Amino acid sequence: MFVWVRYFVSKLALAMLISVIITAVLYLILYFVTKKRKNKEGLKIKEKEDAENMFLSLACNAKRVDFFVKLASKKHSNLKKFKDYVLISHEDNTKTLLYLNFSFNNLTIPCFVEIYNKIKGKAEKVVILCYSYDKEVKSFANNFDIKFLIFDRFETYQRLYKFYDIYPEIKEKYKKDKLLTFKDFVAYSFNKKRAKGYLISAMLLVLSALFVRTTIYYCITATILIILALVSQFNHIFNIKEQEEVL
Repeated sequence: MFVWVRYFVSKLALAMLISVIITAVLYLILYFVTKKRKNKEGLKIKEKEDAENMFLSLACNAKRVDFFVKLASKKHSNLKKFKDYVLISHEDNTKTLLYLNFSFNNLTIPCFVEIYNKIKGKAEKVVILCYSYDKEVKSFANNFDIKFLIFDRFETYQRLYKFYDIYPEIKEKYKKDKLLTFKDFVAYSFNKKRAKGYLISAMLLVLSALFVRTTIYYCITATILIILALVSQFNHIFNIKEQEEVL
């Protein structure tokens, strides 16, 4: 910002004052715009691979329920194990049901209704784990009095395994190469850790403006670097936010 102002305003003190005011206003706008947006923790490429293999390993394990009993027992003591789910009883007499849908098919609305008919009346909160789900399922689940949380294989890794710091043993692995996707490249480039580097590069151009009237090319370059730093700092997709307890 200072580079642009300095380009059009010859007086150094005035340029600095205008830059501070504009920067403060932009920061406040970004702060309030992003304050209420829910962050999603972007998994690293290795974590995504592990999440895939953990789902595969559990899907091939007839005793997968035992793992989730072990996971839930880290926080809760009153547990009951069933064929497809774990029922957790809380001290306030409410219950949470952890349903294991380890099919490799998408969780659709008809599949959700089938699960609902199996577990209705058993708990106030139901967490459904699945490979993936249709985007309409979550909004459809809001039609019921039960609170539903629906996690795909990656969300299961993030919200359960990682949060409770307990991971299923990987006994089966996909034998295919994981190629770097465009989304992975963007996740690396715009992670919060990159913001510092972009900002330092921009500041070098800003410092040069103290001694010489920079050309339009310097202004454009510094502006791009500042934008990259702001995107990396404030984006809500690839930065980490502490998760609430699920079970």
